[in-house]
Amino acid sequence: MARFLLISGIFFLAWMGYRFLNNTWSARVKEVERRARKQTQQVKPVQQIKACTYCKTHIPEDEGIYENGLFFCSYQHLDRYHEHQS
Repeated sequence: MARFLLISGIFFLAWMGYRFLNNTWSARVKEVERRARKQTQQVKPVQQIKACTYCKTHIPEDEGIYENGLFFCSYQHLDRYHEHQS
């Protein structure tokens, strides 16, 4: 009888451990999926990349300067472009 109780106790503890780990693992998986969904919903819009008229370096459009329909990466290159055009 004592062996039966010992074996039953071991099986019970193993079953409880399995349930605990399974619930913990499921909670972690759900959290990761929730974070992944949240990140995909917050994707930033794609920016256009333009080449500087002077140096041909490609930079995002919102970081550059437009003048007379031409795109420049900095005011220095805008000035140099005008110097070379004169």
